[in-house]
Amino acid sequence: MGSNCRRNRAEPGGAYYEGSATSDALNFVTQRAADNPRLLPSGEAPSVLQSQHQSQQVSIVPITEATISSFRRIISLLLPIRYPDKFFAESIANPTSSSLARVVIWHERPRTAKRKQEQKPSHSGDAPDLVPSNSNSSTTTQPDDVPGTVVGGIQCRLEQLPFHPSLIPFPKPPLDDSESPRKYCYIQTLALLSPYRSKGIGTALLEAIITTLCTEQSYKGTASIYAHVWEANEEALEWYVTRGFQIGNVVKGYYTRLKPAGAIIVWKDLGVKDYLRQQSK
Repeated sequence: MGSNCRRNRAEPGGAYYEGSATSDALNFVTQRAADNPRLLPSGEAPSVLQSQHQSQQVSIVPITEATISSFRRIISLLLPIRYPDKFFAESIANPTSSSLARVVIWHERPRTAKRKQEQKPSHSGDAPDLVPSNSNSSTTTQPDDVPGTVVGGIQCRLEQLPFHPSLIPFPKPPLDDSESPRKYCYIQTLALLSPYRSKGIGTALLEAIITTLCTEQSYKGTASIYAHVWEANEEALEWYVTRGFQIGNVVKGYYTRLKPAGAIIVWKDLGVKDYLRQQSK
């Protein structure tokens, strides 16, 4: 990325500006953590899905041509940022198990443990949100052919940064131009329809990405995962804190359509413990 760490405003990533985390947001998260010790960062994500029954109703799969339109509608509905066509082209650029772009599919009836090749459900009309029963199993890893609805998704990208995300906005110029940039995973978007929240599904999406980072050879050495959170979104800040993320600086003027316009950096280092935990699954 070099010494100039500002980004084009036309990109979803926005731009970096100087600032520190707003006191109201920090006070809210700190007080909630003090009131409930379980909210304090421990480095361990909460239980992913609330029950075995519920886990059988959820599939987290790479984004493909079959699900991109649903993913795009959800992002447009829930987020205040207009993502360009290039962003969604990148969503389906790698429809394999190493993808950093995933959707979550909710199945109204639990899936069975084994795929029944001889019994394929019939569909009364092919709604855009339905996952086709003939989906390629190499790109949409599902235990069976039970159709489902796309209810959320996550998209990340791998970046090489001259400093740790906790130092955003970075010093200008970098303190040591000879320092080799390290790999970091940036959460570009994470969205889930409200009826499916508080079920552990958002955590499952995040865990799917962390698992990929820790197990795929191409992502070996990724040091941290980080994101921008709107400074007024106290619920999102609390969500990240309970999943072991730290709160960093505020990026002033990050959002052009929101007031206040700042975004707070949240980040989580990936250590040996994370790699061993993911690889043992």
